[in-house]
Amino acid sequence: MKSVFSLLAIAAVLLFSSSIQKKNTASGCEMTVTYAELAHAAFKKAYKASSIEDATPLLKDGVAKASEASAYAISPKCNCDIAKNYALNAVTFGNKALKTSDLAELKKLTKKAMDMSLDVLTATPNCGAEKSK
Repeated sequence: MKSVFSLLAIAAVLLFSSSIQKKNTASGCEMTVTYAELAHAAFKKAYKASSIEDATPLLKDGVAKASEASAYAISPKCNCDIAKNYALNAVTFGNKALKTSDLAELKKLTKKAMDMSLDVLTATPNCGAEKSK
């Protein structure tokens, strides 16, 4: 009787731990989300900057982070073309903002880059290697 309870306890622990592991890696897009969040934060700081000189390093950081998000979005674990496209759009708007000499235009383009970074976050829950099978 004691060994039956021991076997049941071991089986319950194994089932519980495997279900937790599946939840943690359900989408495979964790790094995509992380870099999209970092890009959004950098673009937001750039948007709030009071000068082009202050915004430039923040925009460069946001573009780099959005580029990383794009790379992780097409990894086999994530496999999310729509998130990749949103991240590349954020890169495009960020690069356009870097090239402008007008603060108002910079803010407008930076806002678009912020929005695209957020769109990456909304796209990733519908992606992942398991959902593409």
